[in-house]
Amino acid sequence: RDNNNDKELKIGSLPLHLQEYAIIEDLLFVMMGIDGKYIEANNLSEDLTEDEKLDGITYLVDGSLDSSLKDLTERILPLATYYTSINAFITIHSKFEYGFVNHALCAAMRELLKEYLILITQLEHQFCSSSSFTLQKFWFYVHPTLHTMSNIYSLIMDIRNLARDVMEEDIDMLIIDGFHRNNNIPQQIKGGGLLSILIDRMTNLSGDLATKKLYMYLLSKSSQPYVTMLNSWIHNGEIQDPYGEFMIQERKGVKKEHLEEDFNDAYWEMRYTVNKDVVPPFLIPFKSKILLAGKYLNVIRECGIAIQGPQQQLMDDIVGKDSVDKTDFNFNSIENAYKCANRTLLDLLLKDQQLIARLRSIKHYFFLDQSDFFTHFLDLASVELKKPSSQVSLTKLQSLLDLVLRNPSSVAHTDPFKEDVKVEMSNVRLVDQLLRIINVETGPVTRTNSMSEIFGARKDIGRMGNESEYEGSEDGSVIGGERLGFAGGVVWNVGGNKQLLMGHPTIEAWKSRVFALRQNMLVFIQQFAYYITNEVLEPQWRNLEAKLAKVSTVDQVLQYHSDFLDTCLKECMLTNAKLLR
Repeated sequence: RDNNNDKELKIGSLPLHLQEYAIIEDLLFVMMGIDGKYIEANNLSEDLTEDEKLDGITYLVDGSLDSSLKDLTERILPLATYYTSINAFITIHSKFEYGFVNHALCAAMRELLKEYLILITQLEHQFCSSSSFTLQKFWFYVHPTLHTMSNIYSLIMDIRNLARDVMEEDIDMLIIDGFHRNNNIPQQIKGGGLLSILIDRMTNLSGDLATKKLYMYLLSKSSQPYVTMLNSWIHNGEIQDPYGEFMIQERKGVKKEHLEEDFNDAYWEMRYTVNKDVVPPFLIPFKSKILLAGKYLNVIRECGIAIQGPQQQLMDDIVGKDSVDKTDFNFNSIENAYKCANRTLLDLLLKDQQLIARLRSIKHYFFLDQSDFFTHFLDLASVELKKPSSQVSLTKLQSLLDLVLRNPSSVAHTDPFKEDVKVEMSNVRLVDQLLRIINVETGPVTRTNSMSEIFGARKDIGRMGNESEYEGSEDGSVIGGERLGFAGGVVWNVGGNKQLLMGHPTIEAWKSRVFALRQNMLVFIQQFAYYITNEVLEPQWRNLEAKLAKVSTVDQVLQYHSDFLDTCLKECMLTNAKLLR
């Protein structure tokens, strides 16, 4: 169309019926984003940003147009703005980085725009074939579509404004933290976050049946990729989420291999977590079961067991049909998947892997409730164990341990899991290891080398003539000072030069005190060992064993075991850093 020749011709100079004819012709073009003769774009520019394009193009009508026709035209013109805005949204949000849910929403909007263009084609046919077609009829036909397009445009504005708010917060955090952040698409406008927007609008506008039906349609279409991700997670334990849209996020940097090095490693809690900010409202009550169903299946897969997922349900079974209220979801699939995963893993633990029998075996070795093998092992390995740790042969220690465990006279001989007992040399001290287990924030642990430092006892030995005569005994003790110390913390054996220690009254009195102290220490250790084994560990083990025999969920297994460890540590007074030192 050549508009330049008509620039000087005002539409108001035409007869009324020709004005109506000309403005209808213009509207048919403008409604598709094309300028007319007497209706021109107001804010069209090649320099518009993607964000500005979402506002849509506004149009101005020739001021000379008859006032009644102008009023009707201005009522229809928002359709052109809505169309250009929706078209821009589809173009932008169809990019791969916006994710599958945005792509599905754009596809649904594209279907609605097809119907919109079909309407324009039908209007054009009426305009060309019927002399009685007027602007009033034009308005009558497009009015329902105006309502639909207005709601879609409002949705786009909500998404755009939320993205702006999130980006502003990110900029503020960038200024505060001083960190560089990738300019990724905000999670709040993709995946579960986008579904939340749709559901909120559908709920808030549910009084308008036409609007509710529109959002039900958009939700049904856009939720299909999300339901596919959900099915993959709860039925196979796999996250198929290349664009970070799903409510379950995986931290690949958290590896299960760390469990062997750190007692407090948070693999189970941190490997897979729920991103609470993007959980769709209809899944909030089930987020824990969704998380656990997939986590259980991951454990099963990492044990080398193939997962036979159930036949996936049709999408309509989960998100409903287009004409059904989407606030009433079918969650049988989630519940059944959780129960199936839980039962499969529980059977794997209790039956296939014989968890209770294995824990009982571990109790034999680490709680020493049947410790004859350990005494025998220490006797056989005494020569090797006296060497520095760097010179100890693990192969030799392992062969000695295997020899002890296979001895028919040993209680461990009948243990079905004795082959799994391996020898390792720890690279940390016992106290440091215990502090690591209870996760106590402390400074470096200093080694205590003297009896007086251990028990807080300081004794004046008194002056015994020539003090140098008694200094430097073979066991490293120093006699004649304010306190008595044994190098390396030796508190069980009094060695040294026996001739030097015999006969002197002061020495004899000192030896009596040492022997009495050693006897008191022995009694204390015996009583303490009895308390730990008979009043703490054994009753707590019986309690754990009884509970594990009745568990119905994997969560209970984890909780009971965690409670058992916490109680044993606390009752054995191993959670106090000062006492440990």
